[in-house]
Amino acid sequence: MKLGLISDIHEDIVSLQKGLDLLYKEHCDQIICLGDIIGFSNPYYPYGDTKDANACIDLVRKHCSIVVPGNHDLFSVGRIPEFNAGIEYPDDWFSLDISVRLDLMKNKIWLYEKEIIPELTEENMQYLQSLAEHRVLQVDGFNVLFTHFLYPDVSGSLRKRIDDIYDYRMHFLFMRENNCKLSFAGHMHKEGFEVINMQGYREYRFKKKRLQKTETFVGLPSLASGRNRNGVAIFDTESYELHAFRIK
Repeated sequence: MKLGLISDIHEDIVSLQKGLDLLYKEHCDQIICLGDIIGFSNPYYPYGDTKDANACIDLVRKHCSIVVPGNHDLFSVGRIPEFNAGIEYPDDWFSLDISVRLDLMKNKIWLYEKEIIPELTEENMQYLQSLAEHRVLQVDGFNVLFTHFLYPDVSGSLRKRIDDIYDYRMHFLFMRENNCKLSFAGHMHKEGFEVINMQGYREYRFKKKRLQKTETFVGLPSLASGRNRNGVAIFDTESYELHAFRIK
């Protein structure tokens, strides 16, 4: 089975359509979205004239069999993360003034000060509210975990940097709790993909690589056309090959 993998669309309807066209051309059996369908800020993304939050959500709903939310998706619909990494959010969090939120969190989480909040349809609001923060797919005799980021912050709401392979330890424990030998996430906007397993940490550009059949985490590129090179990926569950494609 071929699994098409997209993440971090950030309202880039042009790149999303290109990515979906590529995945269908490569005969993917399922397409999976790893979050941040929406979330746009002018300093980072250059496509302000073509961004379309509702159109992106509509395409994801139509074409993706599994979808998990990212931190921008949760923020845009006023949803406190279920996997909150120990952060205590007040019940009235989203109604608090930005200065109060800054003082409460001491720069621990993203506050989206420059975010342009999209006007979502009620149907799309409800859709983002309904998404589970992690999903498990059983395929060809093994389980695959899909999240936007690393446990215990699977939505990517913390400002925490990932600087060391030790930072992946809790995520691997979460994989074992869910009986998963393989895990995919986005959020980091990799220019290609990263692979973390018992052999260590490696980063790869846009290419094809056969993964080891050991406990493995894979971080994927963003689909949005931003500061980093963007793309999509395909994982073949039979050959165990991951192929990352650049979208131009």
